[in-house]
Amino acid sequence: MKKFKFRLESVLKVRALHKKQAERDVALAQSQLNRTETDLKHNHEAWRESFNNVSRNNESPAFWYQVNQQWQGQLVKRQKELEEQKSKLKERLDVEKKKLTRRLRDEMVMDKLKEYKKQEYLREADSAEQQEIEEIDLLKRGNK
Repeated sequence: MKKFKFRLESVLKVRALHKKQAERDVALAQSQLNRTETDLKHNHEAWRESFNNVSRNNESPAFWYQVNQQWQGQLVKRQKELEEQKSKLKERLDVEKKKLTRRLRDEMVMDKLKEYKKQEYLREADSAEQQEIEEIDLLKRGNK
């Protein structure tokens, strides 16, 4: 009996490669989102701490108050930038997850097709083998 050979094996390999690439893209997007969320948390903590860090310096409290106000303004600006970046990353993550879902489905379809073709091949091979056995049996009976 000949060995089963799936003609679309190269397509299956390409789809598996696309799936792995989509998995990496999802992991990268998730990592970037997690990093942005951590940055947001740190930025918020720094903003909260800026209220406690107003210098008690007797020389020029107005100067330190102004410096602290500028620092808080920069932190608020950074917070907005990070929130905008977070929303973009969430959108990107959703797109990458949809792409991964499509890739998984494509690979699963090819795997099912391969399995179906293999079962079909095995049925045909069994049928051909059974016919050969029957022919041999008929030939043996015919010679007696």
